Amino acid sequence: MVGDVPSGYPAMNLHIPMLMMLPMAASAQLLTFGVQGGVPAQQPIARTDNMPFAIGPTLGVRISSGLSLESGLLYHRIGRGSQTGVFLYPENSITLTSEGWRGHALAVPFLAKYRFRSERSALRPFVTAGPTLRRTTIETSQATSILGGSSLSNLGPNPLIGSATKWNLDPTFGVGADFRTGRFHTEPMVRYSYWGAGKNWLVRKNQVDFLLGFRF
Repeated sequence: MVGDVPSGYPAMNLHIPMLMMLPMAASAQLLTFGVQGGVPAQQPIARTDNMPFAIGPTLGVRISSGLSLESGLLYHRIGRGSQTGVFLYPENSITLTSEGWRGHALAVPFLAKYRFRSERSALRPFVTAGPTLRRTTIETSQATSILGGSSLSNLGPNPLIGSATKWNLDPTFGVGADFRTGRFHTEPMVRYSYWGAGKNWLVRKNQVDFLLGFRF
């Protein structure tokens, strides 16, 4: 019997770290990480000559088989626009004006997501809703030139540049589908957001984005 005792120690030594890893493995299943990106259904500002988009990392916390909480950081390139004007001023002169603006935003969503069907299903439709904390920045520039007689003069060597930032907590809703392959998930979705920064400002108040998410 004494000779049998040492032979049991290697097996016991293997079981101990395995048992210690079980809680770690269970807790790892509660968290998911990924990335998300997409484009808006409409231009976030009235006119733009560059393509708006959104992209950023995501983090999910599993609450139950169907319910999870998700957050992350989403960068929005809103786009840019410009307009020009010509008018007679001062006397015997023509004034040319040019105004431009461009915008971007950082959004931190706090969303609840509910997935339908069993966790074993390869396809699970879902709905999501919650508030989004958003920081929207619009940068503006303005230049003026006066043409009088045969001369052209600029009022200032550089255009006037300004920047305005607004913080808003806006509601967000979305629908989509979760396609699972092993531990890898692909999630196309349509998300609606009300942008409080759009009140009396250049950006649209109601925005719809087509997003594609990848998580594991």
